[in-house]
Amino acid sequence: MVSNCDVPTSKLSEFSAAISTPDYYCALTSWTAHQVGESIKRDVTARSGLGANRVKITAVEAIPFTFWHDREPLSYCLVRVATDADLTGWGEACDSFGCTYAGVIETTVAQAFAPLLIDEELDDPARLIYKLRSWTRRRLGHQWVAMHALSGIELALWDAVGKSRGESIAALLGSDAKPMPIYASSVFLEEGPPNWHIETLAPLIQAGVKAAKLRIGVDWQADLETLAAVREQLDPSVALMIDGNENFTLETALTVADRLSELGIEWFEEPIPQESPEAIAALCAQSPVPIAYGEHMFGVTEFKTASNTYGISVLQPDVATCGGISEAMLIAGLANAAGLRLAPHTASGPIALAANLHFGAAAGASVVEYPFPLAECWAEIAPTCPLTPDAVTDGHLSLPPGPGLGVEIDLDAVRDRPYQPPAPRPGPSTRFMGNV
Repeated sequence: MVSNCDVPTSKLSEFSAAISTPDYYCALTSWTAHQVGESIKRDVTARSGLGANRVKITAVEAIPFTFWHDREPLSYCLVRVATDADLTGWGEACDSFGCTYAGVIETTVAQAFAPLLIDEELDDPARLIYKLRSWTRRRLGHQWVAMHALSGIELALWDAVGKSRGESIAALLGSDAKPMPIYASSVFLEEGPPNWHIETLAPLIQAGVKAAKLRIGVDWQADLETLAAVREQLDPSVALMIDGNENFTLETALTVADRLSELGIEWFEEPIPQESPEAIAALCAQSPVPIAYGEHMFGVTEFKTASNTYGISVLQPDVATCGGISEAMLIAGLANAAGLRLAPHTASGPIALAANLHFGAAAGASVVEYPFPLAECWAEIAPTCPLTPDAVTDGHLSLPPGPGLGVEIDLDAVRDRPYQPPAPRPGPSTRFMGNV
């Protein structure tokens, strides 16, 4: 069973209090000042040996690229913040699975956000992001593409600040760099027979991973039969979770949930599109298994609604999606105050994975998602960073060593993989629409 690990209540109490603060910037800076210290605002260079001059931001760019995985091509979007002190901060924007429309993020960063950051002092990420949000709230909003872009920028700012201070992000957030428990995030049940799924999970199970997630599709009756066989063959000490990918109506979701309960499934993730709040609330009230949401939610306010109104049991913020590390820590405070399980989502490149590991360590998350089918990309564009499956020990993954996020990008390897926008597709999608 995936259970909550020890939550650093003394730290998260600051975030729990911050989420009730009506002013957004006050909420962010109240915990930033507590965790990182006032020195991050006064002089970010004083303790880094960079001299008396303050560090200025000189460039902000999003870098889209497409990686041809064995399973399928997938696009990603990195964000780079450059400074006049030769420090580079790396971030990443994610739309829940890579970044399909990464070119849109590139344009949004270049036209809307980068001009607001050039020549700004690299000090408090919360201050800088507040500036971006204050100028764009009434035009771009704080959801979807705009928040994806802001998340990538915010991660890059944190990475640059950590490097300027010679400290890891986890340390800046008041946490040690303890290895994080992970769960193996696998593919759709329809992609293979039960024994194939067992073989696919085997390397991580052998490395001590104690939980795995599979995805159920539109042919849910057949998928449930496959799942039952997987559950029977898999070590009973390994927990299983199911991702519904927003495929289902309330009626189908309840039917599936009943069967998942019989199979001892740990949680049922995103069964219904989140644009259907009444249906989600009804599902949470009637489902015999915990319901999880978060990878498509933005900001602490949406998570408060999900927990207080819908009755979600498992919160899954992704720092590359929800608004960044600052916003995610407020969400962690919400989870702590409400006694909810916190299990960060991640399904993208090495920057997003590393950032969610740092966040998970600081926030006392029970487990962090580990999308191992994407590992070949991590190895290619961040070859010096130990994030691939061979780095998993006793079911845990260590935070990358070094200041900031601890990940350095091979920019040549990224540039060698030009971004390819999605090809035209006939007709509407038959998935992810909540109509099954």
